[in-house]
Amino acid sequence: MRWVSNRRVQERISLLIFLAPTLAFVFVFIAFPILFSGYLSFSEYDYAQDDSPRFIGLKGYRDMLFEDSLFHTALVNQFKFAIPYFTITFVVSLGLAIIVGELTRGIQLFQIIFYLPMIIPMSLVGIAFTWILSPDLGILNHILRTIGRESWAKHWFGNPNTALYGLVMARSWKMIGFTFIVFLSGVQAIPRSLREAAEVDGASFVQEVWYVVIPLLRPYLLAGGIWITINSIKVFTLPHMVTQGGPGVSTLTLYLYSWKAAFQRYDMGLASRIAYFTALIILILAWAL
Repeated sequence: MRWVSNRRVQERISLLIFLAPTLAFVFVFIAFPILFSGYLSFSEYDYAQDDSPRFIGLKGYRDMLFEDSLFHTALVNQFKFAIPYFTITFVVSLGLAIIVGELTRGIQLFQIIFYLPMIIPMSLVGIAFTWILSPDLGILNHILRTIGRESWAKHWFGNPNTALYGLVMARSWKMIGFTFIVFLSGVQAIPRSLREAAEVDGASFVQEVWYVVIPLLRPYLLAGGIWITINSIKVFTLPHMVTQGGPGVSTLTLYLYSWKAAFQRYDMGLASRIAYFTALIILILAWAL
């Protein structure tokens, strides 16, 4: 019994030794920043002037929610971005998955084609779409002028009414590939016999998709929907690279406002509050799905 006990102690010590680097990484780079930023969210802290944070409790959250007009603008912009982004990414990736799933050859080629944008850095996507949507040299405006729709040509990122939706186009183009792969794997997992049975019963292609494919895709739709929802809120690189939150504050998102609060206004308390509020929105939307 003593030998067994000593062996168990040695196994636990060995386990702790092997886990120590991972545990240290989790504590230093994940747990501690989360806990410390949580404390900062209840504090006032201008790290350029203050020696240490000053605890103010819920007052900071109250001021942010009811008195900060920039926060209100960023929150509205966030949902103006998230709703069309979610709709476009979800519907287009699902449609592509269903169409490609009908093919008997070349499926892997389409998987590669649609997934390629995922490996492109978001900063390069922003640069590419800045050129595509350029008012004078942009491809989109050139096409509109060529087909006689010159009145539709705009300075897409220079117009407060269209800048945010230009960012939606850019991010959707990059991100559709991931959910396309998720949905396509679900389509391919559906037994062919079920679809053949629907065809024998006289179901059209649309009816087959609606009554057979979509219901069986629910776990995949849920996983893809949660992923799209998270990415519809975590928006920073594109507005930071392309518009810097402008024109005016028309593309100021929550993540970008948090960054500006931290590194332009040096207000780490406000930045932490915005970050935690954004995380709360993501959790609520993911739970709602």
